[in-house]
Amino acid sequence: MDVHSALDFLSDGFALFDADDRLVVHNARFIELFPFLSALGDLEGLNFFALASVPCGEWSRVSDPDAYVVERMRRHHLADGEPFDIPLETGGWARVRERRTPTGGIVSTWTDISELKEVEQKLRDAINGIGEGFILLDPDGRIILTNASMGRLFASAGVALKAGERFEDAIAAAQQAGLFAPGTNGDMLGLLAGRPGPDAERRVEIALGNGIWLLAGHRRMEDGCLVAIWTDVTAQKRREQELIDARSQVEEQAAALTEFARLVSRQARSDALTGLPNRFALEERIDQLLAEEEDQPEIWLGFIDIDHFKTVNDLVGHAAGDRLLVDFALFLRSRLRTDDLIARIGGDSFAVLLVGVDESEAQRIVTRLATATRSHPFLINGHSFALNLSIGLARTGGPTSSASALLVCADTACCVAKESGRDRVQLYDAGDPKVSDTNERVSWAERIRSALELDRLILDLQAIVGVDGEPLGYEALIRLADDDGGVHGPAHFLPAAQRLGLMRRIDSWVCRRAVSYAARLVRRGVTRYISVNIGARALADTGFQKEFIQLLDLHPGCEAALRIEITETEAIHSLDEVTPLLSQLRGRGIRVYLDDFGNGYNSFDTLKQLPVDGIKIDWRVTRDLLDDPIDEALMKAAISIAHSLDLELVAEGVETDAQLSKLRQLGVTKYQGFYFHHPQTAEAALG
Repeated sequence: MDVHSALDFLSDGFALFDADDRLVVHNARFIELFPFLSALGDLEGLNFFALASVPCGEWSRVSDPDAYVVERMRRHHLADGEPFDIPLETGGWARVRERRTPTGGIVSTWTDISELKEVEQKLRDAINGIGEGFILLDPDGRIILTNASMGRLFASAGVALKAGERFEDAIAAAQQAGLFAPGTNGDMLGLLAGRPGPDAERRVEIALGNGIWLLAGHRRMEDGCLVAIWTDVTAQKRREQELIDARSQVEEQAAALTEFARLVSRQARSDALTGLPNRFALEERIDQLLAEEEDQPEIWLGFIDIDHFKTVNDLVGHAAGDRLLVDFALFLRSRLRTDDLIARIGGDSFAVLLVGVDESEAQRIVTRLATATRSHPFLINGHSFALNLSIGLARTGGPTSSASALLVCADTACCVAKESGRDRVQLYDAGDPKVSDTNERVSWAERIRSALELDRLILDLQAIVGVDGEPLGYEALIRLADDDGGVHGPAHFLPAAQRLGLMRRIDSWVCRRAVSYAARLVRRGVTRYISVNIGARALADTGFQKEFIQLLDLHPGCEAALRIEITETEAIHSLDEVTPLLSQLRGRGIRVYLDDFGNGYNSFDTLKQLPVDGIKIDWRVTRDLLDDPIDEALMKAAISIAHSLDLELVAEGVETDAQLSKLRQLGVTKYQGFYFHHPQTAEAALG
């Protein structure tokens, strides 16, 4: 599984930006959360500002769109790991978390918290429906949530209660404005602000400047947050019995609201399906451990994927599949130590955090877990499932000195485990060729996307000549220029582009450039042509077909100077997928060739199925023509077929006089190769 496929298993939106703030990679969930970005096409290579400034439905949910974009950019570049919420154009909400990578990039995740926001709204409606003042403070005394009654109380003194601000500062400002009765001392105000004390629960009676008395009840929760409820007890001060009843009512309300607040706090760090800690909670715990400077223990992270889990959903449905994930989460918890943190990363991906163990012990723990899972039957809807696990194991230290880097390394190791056959444990080792290959794919992805964005792809031209040696046309040959000025041939980067799913963008770029060259020849009245290689997979893609026809329509007449060479016909299941397009192109006057003829057993069979105007003999056949009787026989057969079907034939790879003489003897009249012309830039070749 490549990096893109692994990321697509995540339930959260994920994006990685490089040090220049360009999008390097994202997953499918990212587009689901921000569907308006699909109008931009391929997003990878765009900078964050370009993405954030796209007009969208989100802007209708903020008072000042320009200020919203400015603030969004500020938080993005801050990348301090602190979560913040943004509206979605669907009406929901996403929680954003962004961190810097060791190389200066930014890792961004978006978690759909729409359900959490609905819970918060119900909580707000509930607390706004009561007459008492309510406020929820974080462990540092900063405001998380208030209700309308509390807001009105402080607004009467000209003080606004804002989330994130210290409640003690608001109380001090309200005292200066005369909200509290004269003579109220600082200790009393500190108690009102929730200043830490010996008791988990505390009640304070306070007099306001207008003669009203309030009973402020405080309760400290297990996670350090503080709930405060301020009740008007003026009448109760006059009637002691009524005061007792009111206090009982306050206690009941405080318990109910505390439960609401506990739920809000818990859901922010818990997986809604399994109840396990989520990715945020896992990263927070790792960061806490890494922040401990003294006697820091070894930290290991196991990234766990359930092999072939999609077959479970296909067999019993997603609802039953979710129940299986819940059972698996309980099974994980039962098989690991009490101190081991188990988290659900998303989809069928889990993680286990092991602290204070060495390498052999960490491997033993996760291997034992994989073995136990393999032999444990999971019963769902009358079906028994035996699950296999692919586990990537990584430890902190060196390049993995942050939570995000540790997760990436463990995930990479898990990908290697899956690509190596699944059902195994893979230790992350930067020197392992398999790990290096996975990292190399990511490196090539960045280089290719950078080349596309910065226009560093090059289209050289090599002449195709007739018997007199004069050019009849040119084949377009792609190159990639690096930052340091180095130039790579297609053999270096196209295989990586194919694995990474980037060929569509490259084919589109090549076609745009080749069509522009063909149009230039037509405008000048030159009777030569540009021949461009297009893979069969791209030609079978309906999106590419539409894009290519639109490109031709923008350059009317270019067809006379344009030819198509079909490559990689083995990449599609049926040649019928490309036949209608080829017929349409030929009808417009574009001649079509079958490239690399003779390289592979299916060349003759392919020729029977595709409507083409010519064939190009693979350079390997030309190279060995003089020494290999099989290649000579293949060349003769191709020439005979071409004459019988009235097809044009071009021999590629002509490099010596002896090869040329043999080709002429056999009846070949069109050639391409270094003997006649070395590839050069389009400007040099076309003049």
